[in-house]
Amino acid sequence: MATGPLDVVVVGGSLAGLMHGIMIKRLGHNVRILEQYPTSIREGQAAGMSTGVYGQKFLEKHDRVQDRPHFVTASYLRVVDVDLNLTELRTVPFKLTNWKTFYYRLRANFDSLSSEYVLKPPQSLPTDGTILYDVGKRVKGVAYEKESGLTITSEDVETGVSTSLHPDLIIAADGANSTIRKLLFPELETPYAGYLTWRGVIPEKSISEETLNFLHDKAIRYYTDGSYIVVYIIPGEDGNITPGERHVNLVWYYNCAKESTEYTTAMTDIDGLQHRRTVPFGKVQPKVWAKQQAYSSTTFAAPIKEMVDKIDKPFVTAISDCMSPRCSFYDGKLFLVGDALALFRPHVAESTNQSALHCLLLEKLLQGQLDLAAYEKEVMMFAHTTLLWSREIGSQYLYSRIGYIYHKTRSRLARKGKRWGVRL
Repeated sequence: MATGPLDVVVVGGSLAGLMHGIMIKRLGHNVRILEQYPTSIREGQAAGMSTGVYGQKFLEKHDRVQDRPHFVTASYLRVVDVDLNLTELRTVPFKLTNWKTFYYRLRANFDSLSSEYVLKPPQSLPTDGTILYDVGKRVKGVAYEKESGLTITSEDVETGVSTSLHPDLIIAADGANSTIRKLLFPELETPYAGYLTWRGVIPEKSISEETLNFLHDKAIRYYTDGSYIVVYIIPGEDGNITPGERHVNLVWYYNCAKESTEYTTAMTDIDGLQHRRTVPFGKVQPKVWAKQQAYSSTTFAAPIKEMVDKIDKPFVTAISDCMSPRCSFYDGKLFLVGDALALFRPHVAESTNQSALHCLLLEKLLQGQLDLAAYEKEVMMFAHTTLLWSREIGSQYLYSRIGYIYHKTRSRLARKGKRWGVRL
């Protein structure tokens, strides 16, 4: 795509931004990540996640942290009903981690940040491009002129001072509430799906032996009338994967009408602030969580009830989705990637996987192994089919039978018609 080193700005320093930053610097280009969060240290981001097939491909290619495993494996997905009767058992080789473990591993690879997760990070090679992880920078605008190129303007969140940069390439990896996506498509909405997720982690050592046996080597999907729960084991503090030191991750999908008092109360934190998307760890009102635990105690089977009871710092998210009509702009000089391009409902655990796919495809584009049209086709096809698939899975447990049939039909038709042309 280019003969010399590019100057690249990545908007967003979370997982998608870091993966792209690592890949770009390894190609010898110069990378500046603009991250709105005021520090490099992240607190309270221990939620479980799966890296996915493309996430593993990315790590195999670009991860230079070799001395510390970062995931817990599970061999099966076990689906059970309200009375724990087995309804489905699938062989699925999961690699499960949590946000902080993956974040600090990527930071170690990007800018050699040392942490309790990676004590001795790898150093950059002479062939790597220059890098900067620039915290406390809120992007305010982006523009493009054929003659003068790109301009991106950011504001320091503490001082209010504005800075304009003129990179060769912009990667918009600024997540579900993407500023860049809003600038490009101000009328594009992220509609509420009709349900919340309650999430929390529990130290493995506090769980009974019977419940741990129930979880052993499995991800569990437990469903009742109008809600369902996913639960699995993830790394513990500082990424520890030693049995007994790990955590149990629980995600509870719960129907809740947006117009209801229940929704308003759930999305209002202990300081009286109502959140649009997520009430974070430590901010959920105790009385609200106590009500959810009371519901669990009268509805769920013993192992599920035990785990819900032992979550002391939950967080709650209002589930939504959206998809940008396009992924590249300004003659292939600005790209929406990850959740900034397409936000999926979390049932399919494809958020990180999608980000890694975008990264691997962009790498081929930058190396001249893929043209822009082929990149756009692959990216948009994956986004479209996965968005519909995530709606299908959610509707199976949370919508009416008619709603499920509708979403299932749309999803299956889309996946039947897809054609993958790029080998990664």
